[in-house]
Amino acid sequence: MNLARLLYNVATLPMAAALAPFAYLACRFLPDEKAERWKQRLGFHSHEAIHSLHQRPLVWIHAVSVGEVGVASTLIGALDQVRPGLGIVVSTTTPHGYELAQQKLTHRATCIYFPLDFIVSVRQALRHVRPDSIVCLETELWPNFLGEARRLGISTLLINGRISEGSFRRYRKILPLMKPLLEDFSALAMVSSNDANRVIGIGAPAVRVTITGNMKGAGLVEQADPSRAEDLKRKLQLKSGQSVLVAGSIRDRELSWLPEIYSQLLREQTDLVGIFAPRHLNRLGRLEAWLKRQGLEFQRLSSLVNGSEQRTTATILVDGVGKLFDLYGLGDLIFCGGSLVPLGGQNILEPAAWGKPVFYGPYMDNFLEASQLLERAGCGIRVQDRDELLEQLRHFLANPEALKAMGSNGRAAMSDRNQIAIKQAELIKEVLEGIE
Repeated sequence: MNLARLLYNVATLPMAAALAPFAYLACRFLPDEKAERWKQRLGFHSHEAIHSLHQRPLVWIHAVSVGEVGVASTLIGALDQVRPGLGIVVSTTTPHGYELAQQKLTHRATCIYFPLDFIVSVRQALRHVRPDSIVCLETELWPNFLGEARRLGISTLLINGRISEGSFRRYRKILPLMKPLLEDFSALAMVSSNDANRVIGIGAPAVRVTITGNMKGAGLVEQADPSRAEDLKRKLQLKSGQSVLVAGSIRDRELSWLPEIYSQLLREQTDLVGIFAPRHLNRLGRLEAWLKRQGLEFQRLSSLVNGSEQRTTATILVDGVGKLFDLYGLGDLIFCGGSLVPLGGQNILEPAAWGKPVFYGPYMDNFLEASQLLERAGCGIRVQDRDELLEQLRHFLANPEALKAMGSNGRAAMSDRNQIAIKQAELIKEVLEGIE
């Protein structure tokens, strides 16, 4: 263990000590689901789960949350093409990510929670799972997890790697900690030349860095099934030709701005339906408060989909995970959140896969490549603030044919994403062949 990692562990020791009694009580007294989450985050896994990890070689894919689970699903599909029969474990950090992983991946992978980056919990998790290779998606660089993997001789790869300018500056401040971790990666597949230069700048060996492009969005066009959208349209009792605004993954001040914008549009087109999905479900109460403040009666999506209620309002509140992608298939006006506020944006390729133009704000740091792709195709509509968003939505609400023409261009622009996923899967296959 080098000095930088030793200091990292010394710095996190008080946090681990403070967390230990709380974690013990959580495992003992919380409901089974929450207790199991804490056990896994401490590195303990049930015998049933571990027993299912019998396929070899075994690849551990770490996907932080909801967005990365989609990338993991795409990568697993590509791996099944280039190297069938692999054992797959997918870890997530957040409950929402875990829930989505369970929905999408349990037919093919064992889904677990990622251990807290304390040396004891990391060692326990690696001892239980015993992966042959670890794949970190995007930029998940945990010192103890990667350091212990190196000590155990487990190969590590960074796939679909992205490093923003802000992250690069932060990593440069802890270069003695980052450099040894990056030096041990067997391969680093980066999204762009800027990402490649940044990862090399914080210690990755240039010879192991490749630029593959971004596989986020691969397979989405195939997943955009019109029959699912029609089924959802029927359950929500949407009339043919009725305009629908979908505000997806909205965050922070957008939780108040989008209801305000919708309220103004509704005065001009009274049959407009608004569907609102907060990025985090713990913000549902806040979004409800803003809808009420605008005098908007609303219903929850779950009640409409399960048939316990008939739709009687123009406003729908999304209260679960895993539905937003199909809801984009219903939308005419689609806004992707986290972009009017400096939070890096959300996945604008999902609505584009349905052939829908996408509105978003100026803060797209985490989806810069995606926004450039859609803007080149003429179906990404960037606005600077909420006033311009209202103006653009109003314009296109009055010109629906223009929206349809723009959307078909975005769908075509995503056609090469599947090959990017195959290219990244081939890198994993090469590393696995080297250890077999």
